[in-house]
Amino acid sequence: MNRTVPEITDPDQVRATLIGAPVPAVPSVAAPVGIAWLRAHVPRFCDGAEHQRLRALVTAELDRLSPADLRERARIADGPLPHVRALAQALGMQDISVDAVALVAAHYQPFEPDDPAADEAVAALVAACGGAADDATAARICLLVQACAATSALVTNARQLDADGTAEEIIARTMTENPPLRSTRRVVDGEVVELDMRHPGLGFGAGPHACPGREHAIAIAAGIIEGSK
Repeated sequence: MNRTVPEITDPDQVRATLIGAPVPAVPSVAAPVGIAWLRAHVPRFCDGAEHQRLRALVTAELDRLSPADLRERARIADGPLPHVRALAQALGMQDISVDAVALVAAHYQPFEPDDPAADEAVAALVAACGGAADDATAARICLLVQACAATSALVTNARQLDADGTAEEIIARTMTENPPLRSTRRVVDGEVVELDMRHPGLGFGAGPHACPGREHAIAIAAGIIEGSK
């Protein structure tokens, strides 16, 4: 975890903060298509009515995806980042660059440094979505980006456990013993704080920003685990 901001480690306080405290906001200003544009058009970095509006676009995309189909796609996917590839294919983005998704994911958080290559990667993803730089496109991109590192870490951590049990059982143990989400940030009394998320029951977050794709993420991770056995 980043030690440059105050931390909250008590699990009850972490949960209460997730439920009641806002996320660090990003500027909602007009910007060329790039990382800043993406941050300003996804639910991850806003609260209130705007968060609900943008989150509804994300959940609408998820609602048209079958976890069972994602699981099968992930089971047979090959190459790097099979979970990103499976999700992109299910979304109808057949020619997506998983390298572009990974680059955007590495610079997604507002505390990460700006990178012209990441801006170009966002533009490439917008083009892969049909070229319309709007909220619906941002919703599809954010699904890929937010799944990228988190699902990679979930699968990696699951593989560190013994292979006894079903894929779901292995994933459940992973979420308890070694969850992929290590920390997140909120604003408390005007100050950005870091929340320790390494507690049972917090692997997919809590409160308004809890992961809306929990079932889908588990299905994809299960498919990858099954495909590697």
